[in-house]
Amino acid sequence: MEIDLRLIEQAQAGDQKAFTQLVLNYSGYVYRTAFAFLHNESEAEDASQEIFLKVYRSIHRLNDIHAFPAWLKKVITTVCLDRMKGKQLDLVPDSNIESVSTTTPDHWDRQIELREALGKLSQEEREIVVLYDWQGYSYQEIATLLEIPLGTVKSRLHTARMHLRTILSD
Repeated sequence: MEIDLRLIEQAQAGDQKAFTQLVLNYSGYVYRTAFAFLHNESEAEDASQEIFLKVYRSIHRLNDIHAFPAWLKKVITTVCLDRMKGKQLDLVPDSNIESVSTTTPDHWDRQIELREALGKLSQEEREIVVLYDWQGYSYQEIATLLEIPLGTVKSRLHTARMHLRTILSD
């Protein structure tokens, strides 16, 4: 996804059309990422709205517009983790998983299989896998974000991957 710096600057200046365009440009990414965390279509939609509301309210505080994608990723992560901790989400995947778009049709079956397997992990395991493998956070960043020891991050990720292998091999 290419960053439109001019659009970000305009949104920071209060341009409603520019912000609307930012929402359109990033809505798919935000929803897919929220869905990866929450594994629930309705929760992902609600989280997406909350994420864009937070972005709208605080985009003017973003000092480096080049950092917009990383900043957005942080907002997504924070909102989704708060939602996961605030309520015990259903770990059974939504039946309407087809609404989650994928990069190419060739990967469709594998995406469904991975999402279903992710839904079978515990909340703690799913958090670690999404943060590390999907969001690209380092072990240390995850430890800081989740306020857990570095060793716990590594062991949870190892355990989660073992569970995923078992689930996917069945």
